[in-house]
Amino acid sequence: MNRLIEEFSMAIRQLRLKKLRTLLILLGIAVGVATVVSVVSFGEGLRINAIEEVQKSRDLTLIEVSPGLRENGLVLIGDAKVEEIKKLGKLASPYVKDAYVSPSGTYFELSGIQEDYRTANELELAGGSWFESGQNQVVLGSDLWEKLEKTDGITIGTPLTSRLRLYGEDGKPRDKEVSFTPVGYLKPIGNDLDSGAFISLASAKELNKKEYYDGVLVKVESSSQVAETREQIEKLELSSSNAQDEINAVNRIMKGVTLVLAFFSSISLIVGGLMVVSTMVVSVYERTREIGISKALGASESDILRMFLAECLFIGALGGILGDLFGVIFSTLIDRIGRALLLSKLEIGSIEHLTALNFRILAAGFLISLFVSVLSGLYPAWRASKMDPVRALKQL
Repeated sequence: MNRLIEEFSMAIRQLRLKKLRTLLILLGIAVGVATVVSVVSFGEGLRINAIEEVQKSRDLTLIEVSPGLRENGLVLIGDAKVEEIKKLGKLASPYVKDAYVSPSGTYFELSGIQEDYRTANELELAGGSWFESGQNQVVLGSDLWEKLEKTDGITIGTPLTSRLRLYGEDGKPRDKEVSFTPVGYLKPIGNDLDSGAFISLASAKELNKKEYYDGVLVKVESSSQVAETREQIEKLELSSSNAQDEINAVNRIMKGVTLVLAFFSSISLIVGGLMVVSTMVVSVYERTREIGISKALGASESDILRMFLAECLFIGALGGILGDLFGVIFSTLIDRIGRALLLSKLEIGSIEHLTALNFRILAAGFLISLFVSVLSGLYPAWRASKMDPVRALKQL
């Protein structure tokens, strides 16, 4: 321990003799670390914001069940399957979907649903009323209502003739004209339901003559039950999806983006590392006499090696601390300036923070600084330890 303290004391004395050179090295390392820290915190902030947006627009307790695939074909969802699914969750609501096109050429998806479907998705009317069973009355999503109002001039209570694409027994497509009566439109939800339309399940099945359901919406008590419920659904040879799938995809994508950003920002660390190499090489040349005398007095190669690496370690530690400090400042600037830009120019909704700093990012910045400094000083330290004391003394 005493030897370690002595080596670090010598390192500090040597660095203080070259204050300007030491300051430039520290700034080079610190700026590199700060760049990586701020960029990674920016990527982490984007990831967190993206996940929060998914969580706001999707209910984590909802599971979408769809027909399954097996070697000999599809596993369709009939009434028997629906009864089995109902045993797995708090709610299980079957539905059918078909694609329609309006007179102006606007395609939209019409879903035949039951009352518990709209309860589970928390569908609320912004105007008009809900449809009645047995009639071709539809309720439109907020986005679809605005679009059809502009392109087709629809109004509540005025019939709208749309076309449904069906296929005959010969496999040839044929269109079926269907007249719908819009009776209401929904409040914005923030997901794909905003661009859809809804009709009673009985009316939808009568229109498309389907014997099977396109899917079942399952709701469980809590998000902790989702994984187990999905396993039970898969045992029925059916497929399932959940908002957690989107969150996992966002995590994978944003982690990849953050790694790419960190890679390019780390170029500045390479510059800092080169500064350490050049400075230590010059230091070895300037201290040739000191090295020769130390070896002549009995200093081993490991002693010389530790003496120079102690300087690199001190530079790395101090550079890491300064880098983390600068990184916090840079992240704060990105958060304040960048967040204001996104909110004003890109018309993005409210974002509390654009960056997300945590202890792991700061610790990683500090460790990277140590690693780069020590790695950069290995060659100069090795060169100094291998110096012949006789030749070193002769050169002076």
